[in-house]
Amino acid sequence: MQTQTRRRSRADLIHDRLRHLIVTLELQPGQPLIEKQLCETFGVSRTPLREAILRLAEHGMVTVAPQHGTFVSVISPRAVRLAHFLRESLELPVIRRLAAQPVRRLDRAREILLEQKILVARGDQAGFILLDDQFHQALFDIAGLPEIWDVIHSKKGHLDRVRFLQGSMRGSTLPLAQHETLLEAIDRGAVDETERLLREHLGGSLDFLERHLRERPDLFVTDPDGRSDLELPSAAP
Repeated sequence: MQTQTRRRSRADLIHDRLRHLIVTLELQPGQPLIEKQLCETFGVSRTPLREAILRLAEHGMVTVAPQHGTFVSVISPRAVRLAHFLRESLELPVIRRLAAQPVRRLDRAREILLEQKILVARGDQAGFILLDDQFHQALFDIAGLPEIWDVIHSKKGHLDRVRFLQGSMRGSTLPLAQHETLLEAIDRGAVDETERLLREHLGGSLDFLERHLRERPDLFVTDPDGRSDLELPSAAP
């Protein structure tokens, strides 16, 4: 029986648009979100906007301060590290499962790669990172585990901002090449190689975080529990 896709609400669309603006730093850490302005921007009433903001708050992307306002959350180093750990822990076994499948229909992932090549040629980093998510989501869909991607996506907003900063500085050529190599290994069913390539693809964000903590401290917050220097092990090989 084919599963019906839930029709997306206005709140869903506003949530996705605001999340993208936050991840790509068009809405800067600490920037206030003015309800009236956002309603006019999106052409909606306050109800779907507030629903979208509540979801963003639940995922740590915005901070609602009673009597003061709503603000884009400052990047939490602890949240970045936790999201990276979660992604490694969940995505590595999924990618192994996909590579081990006897039949792998990779057409959608290939279509996204082609779209990414166009964006790289245009120098569109914001569009590229949006397609980066769609590429990985497509792999989870193909593996038959789309719900696992939903869990990862809801928790990685702080990590995504670091990845956007990283991509803005190094460009999108390397991630694109990594996507191509990863997909080719999946297509060949090279399970161990696929895992190694994914580790390399996901790696680097934490090293970049450490450098940026020194170079752009204004973007980050010292976490309230005092554990902004949290060390987490890599996902078990």
